[in-house]
Amino acid sequence: EDGFTDDDDDDDDDDKDTPPADPTVAIVEAMTHKEEGNAAFKGGDYTAAARSYRKGTTLLKPFNKNNTGDEQVKSLLLTLQTNLSMVCCKQDKHKLSRDVAAKALEIDPINVKALYRRAVAYRQLGDAESARSDLKEALKHEPNNKAVRKEMVSMKKEVETSRANEKERLQKAFGAKKGGSSFLYNDKEEEERRKAEEKKRQEVAEAEALKKRKIEWEDECVRRMSHNEDAISFEDWEKERKKEEEEEEQARKKASKEEEERRKAEQQAAKAAAKKNDVVVDDDDELTEKELAMMRGYKKTKDGRTTSY
Repeated sequence: EDGFTDDDDDDDDDDKDTPPADPTVAIVEAMTHKEEGNAAFKGGDYTAAARSYRKGTTLLKPFNKNNTGDEQVKSLLLTLQTNLSMVCCKQDKHKLSRDVAAKALEIDPINVKALYRRAVAYRQLGDAESARSDLKEALKHEPNNKAVRKEMVSMKKEVETSRANEKERLQKAFGAKKGGSSFLYNDKEEEERRKAEEKKRQEVAEAEALKKRKIEWEDECVRRMSHNEDAISFEDWEKERKKEEEEEEQARKKASKEEEERRKAEQQAAKAAAKKNDVVVDDDDELTEKELAMMRGYKKTKDGRTTSY
């Protein structure tokens, strides 16, 4: 059996003819059907191609019962069945394509073309695991087979797309349970949008700053040349500018530190002077005893706390 029934083609009469008793004659006739099938396939007549391949298969099957035929019979049978599997795929008969390829694999379990044909059929039937298994087996025997590798890549992309669609479907379902779109998903989307906008603003600001610096550099070059000095490259000018900025920053920090030390020194001096007059002065601008006495409703306790009365 090759997986076909009478319903698969309108012209089955030739398939019911008694096969020749001589295997040599059967092989010659099967070869003729194969060539006819190839010609029909190239011409786009898949029905005629399938009929020819099936006729050739029917002629040879009696000479390979229980897979005991000679190598010439087996080789031609494999070609006819893998070609027939391909035609079935073109006709969207994917179950038949799978079954015919499986019959070919009963003759040669590691035939790469048959494994490939069955994998394609499995994929079209939605059985990704079986398709992947056949493709992996085919690659073990022909690692550089372009058709097999291409099918593996296509199937991988298909699986990734399917997973992405499933993820999106679940996210929408989760959002629907919340009475709207997913909060977490929306937050993530909003965060990504915000980051993208911030990055764009930074790029615009950096571009504007660069443009401004180049204008300043050009002015500096003009000034130098007007004083009979050599012009300077933008890179060297940038280095000088950064060096000046660093020096200015260091000078600013030094001045700030000196100012802080001066302020602390003044505070220490004020504390020392106030101590002589029994006046409390601190860093936090707390009220002095005289100021507290002037405020109605407050007094200072013996332990130094301020309380109301």
